Amino acid sequence: MRTFVVLAAAFVLFSVWQHHRREQNEGRLALAASALAEREVRVGCPGFWTRLVEITPYSGWVSFDEHGLPADETTLSASTCRSLEKLWRSAEPPSFTCLESASCTGDEVGIVNGLVTLAHESWHLRGVRREAQTQCYALQTTELAARLLGIAPEEARRVAAYAATRDTTLPFGEYRSAECRPGGAFDLRPQTLEWPG
Repeated sequence: MRTFVVLAAAFVLFSVWQHHRREQNEGRLALAASALAEREVRVGCPGFWTRLVEITPYSGWVSFDEHGLPADETTLSASTCRSLEKLWRSAEPPSFTCLESASCTGDEVGIVNGLVTLAHESWHLRGVRREAQTQCYALQTTELAARLLGIAPEEARRVAAYAATRDTTLPFGEYRSAECRPGGAFDLRPQTLEWPG
């Protein structure tokens, strides 16, 4: 009986600790997403037990209602949330110089992907539905997303440049448009030559 009580107490304590960590991460991500979406929104991350069984091809998603209006919350996948939490909890400020020499670990690439995803879903929360347009806007605001999450300006620019360059290697399709370029229809700052920032 005593063993059962000890195990049950450990289970409860672990669950409470995991819930608290998840809420901290969600709150931090929601602040950045709200700034990007230009309205107050929420970010949801799967809990520990859900992460163990999560199977999804998506890194994040936003629901739209029958009138085409977005929900007030985005749900991010376990891997996206985990990557962005690593960014927050790292003891040292992250450096992304490895992006320039293609020598990054999975952690750094995961953080880049997480930042692009957060920016992408924030544009959906802002009401943009077309995936290629949303992705193009996300690439142009990845630097801002990185800075909102505490990445130094120079490193944030490096992340955004890498994400935009990587995007040019992908085929045109649902998530990539020929209009995603300086002066294109999806250029958020056509009056400047700066790209993607």
